[in-house]
Amino acid sequence: MIRQTLFTLVALAILATGGIILSSFADNAAEIGKCGYYADSFQGRPTASGEKYNKDALTCSHKTLAFGTKIRVTRLDNKKTVVVRVNDRGPFIEGYIVDVSSAAAKELDIIKIGSTRVKVEVVESAESSRVTDAQAEAEALASNTTTNTQTSNNQSNTAVAKPITYSQTTAVNTSPKGVANTTTTQNTEKVAPSSNLFKVDIKPSEKKGFGIQVTSLSDANNVLPIINELQAKYPGKVLVNVVRDEFNNPTYKVFVGPFVDKKSADAAKKTIAQKYKKTMVVDLSGI
Repeated sequence: MIRQTLFTLVALAILATGGIILSSFADNAAEIGKCGYYADSFQGRPTASGEKYNKDALTCSHKTLAFGTKIRVTRLDNKKTVVVRVNDRGPFIEGYIVDVSSAAAKELDIIKIGSTRVKVEVVESAESSRVTDAQAEAEALASNTTTNTQTSNNQSNTAVAKPITYSQTTAVNTSPKGVANTTTTQNTEKVAPSSNLFKVDIKPSEKKGFGIQVTSLSDANNVLPIINELQAKYPGKVLVNVVRDEFNNPTYKVFVGPFVDKKSADAAKKTIAQKYKKTMVVDLSGI
């Protein structure tokens, strides 16, 4: 049974944890659905794999594929295609199966339209990708060693390539059936310690009127930056719908609203969609 809660926020700090059990995915399987892309505001933010998002790299998010898996994303309407590497989790909006980086979005030519229907195919598993990357690195180092040897006959340079590794959450559920295992492993680079203070005013909101859904996130750490941006433009109009599944795993849906009728929400959506491409109007009484 899925539980949903709707909150209004003046400034928000939602702190919640939830284990995610990743399912396996057949290498030869294909998916059909919508593809979106990351806004530039995500540049430099950590992804679920521990890497920082780089808008110029050919990467993507996927709900279940192992980090490091390479997939081919092909537009159904014009067959434009790009190969990207999975390093993040998502998208968590109904109908969407993949979000790609800005660089990949340019390859697919979806920057202006925001999203399109695509086919997703696995072209290289995570393990094979690591081996291939390691071999490429070894060949580059070997080439560099040869050049240095020719330049200086009395010196020899040798190097051992280390495979590229990803921070991969491995979920082995040893708990009783129906109970989620929330143990995860994540490697992140060290950063300078920081401390921030936020004013928080959280209160339940009535489920009535219409809201503009801006995004849907599974990681609470990514919620506050979006709320902060929206609150500056729409003070007192930011809502968060917290949805928990049967294992108590949370999903955070961020809205601007409420609006008294759909016509008002549709009018406001035109402005919001200029920055947030995957917005949609939702009847709040139905969530």
